[in-house]
Amino acid sequence: MRSLNEQFANATEGMFYTFEEKGTSKFIEVNNAFTKLLGIPKSRILSMELNDIFAPESLKKMPQKQLRLNQKGYLYAEETLCGDNGDKLTVEIHSSKIRWEQKDLYFHVVKEISEKKWLTSQIRNKPVVASGLLTEDLDITEITNHYEPLPFIEPAQGFGGISLLTFIEQTDCLKVKRCISKVLEYRQEKQVTFQTGSSYPADSIKLRAFFKPIFNGNNELIKIAFVLCRADGVEQVSEMPISPLLLACL
Repeated sequence: MRSLNEQFANATEGMFYTFEEKGTSKFIEVNNAFTKLLGIPKSRILSMELNDIFAPESLKKMPQKQLRLNQKGYLYAEETLCGDNGDKLTVEIHSSKIRWEQKDLYFHVVKEISEKKWLTSQIRNKPVVASGLLTEDLDITEITNHYEPLPFIEPAQGFGGISLLTFIEQTDCLKVKRCISKVLEYRQEKQVTFQTGSSYPADSIKLRAFFKPIFNGNNELIKIAFVLCRADGVEQVSEMPISPLLLACL
């Protein structure tokens, strides 16, 4: 069984401990996921004050939030952090006050939510079939269905680590790879249509994929968010519908 220190160091979510000294919050320890998220070496983070990692818009209400944390013992807040190059990161921070050796310490869990906000906007505006996260190599790390069953048969071992290309018609795989190359080159959202392969339980269908690269505080790619929408007929030439009044005159 792994020790608590190992579990903390290797946790998927960013985590860190702080303490207060003369009204200033300072770091005690940070885990690997948090240093990767900020893009700042651990030694530098530990020499910084907590306020140093927050963007100005988050610092405005920091005294009130710290007071609430001390009074209630816990705090949830959506914050904006500044990475190594000043790049801003939108995160959720869950903080708890704990007592240790007659001292008040604070334990924080950090979740990067840029992809969450993007996925929410996509789901709101499109008939999304599925959404999730990919690695740079197009391996699926998360996938969730929306509105209807997933358009793929789930492998016995689950989707984790399976390439998205596995479920795409072979003739369309190159097109999808080129799209991802542009996503990484231009560092912005791109879209592409493709036909599902034989893994679809019924007939093959056409899907439109939207890919969004997510970067850490050092402007390094950490994941690719994606949504899949039905694309039946999307490539057909669209024409303005004929009004009922015009039809009546024909």
